[in-house]
This record gives sequence, structure tokens and C-alpha cells, in this order.
Amino acid sequence: MQDSYNIICDFITREWIGTSEESMRAFATSHDIDEKTVRRIKNWKIASYKITIYTLEKICTARDLTLEEFFRLIKR
Repeated sequence: MQDSYNIICDFITREWIGTSEESMRAFATSHDIDEKTVRRIKNWKIASYKITIYTLEKICTARDLTLEEFFRLIKR
């Protein structure tokens, strides 16, 4: 199961968050999640992070995606 968490965090980091600190702040604000959560997602390689369904759903809702569409995007 840990592999799935890694795939989810990696996708969100690569495709949506970006690389700068400013983009993390903007991502947190626009997706109605805490900036600390964004840092955890982004740093999943350093300290593994198990994203919750609640957080994933908030991110998907902000992007006008269903969870099903998200999992199709990451091919899971």
C-alpha cells in the first residue's frame, strides 16, 4: 500500500505543486489545505507521508476532479 501513497504524492508534487516555496503556499490556499500538509506531500521521499482520502478529496474537488478521475490520471 505504501507504494500507492508514494505514487499519489509524487504525482501531486510533479504535476501540481511545483518547486518553489511560493507555489506551495499558493497550492495550499487554492486547495483549502494547510501549508504543512503540502510540505509533507512534497517531501514524501524524505519522510514518507500517507495522504488521507479527505485531503486527496479536497485537492480533487478544488481541481474539479472526482477521485475516480484522479486515479485514472495516475493510472491506478
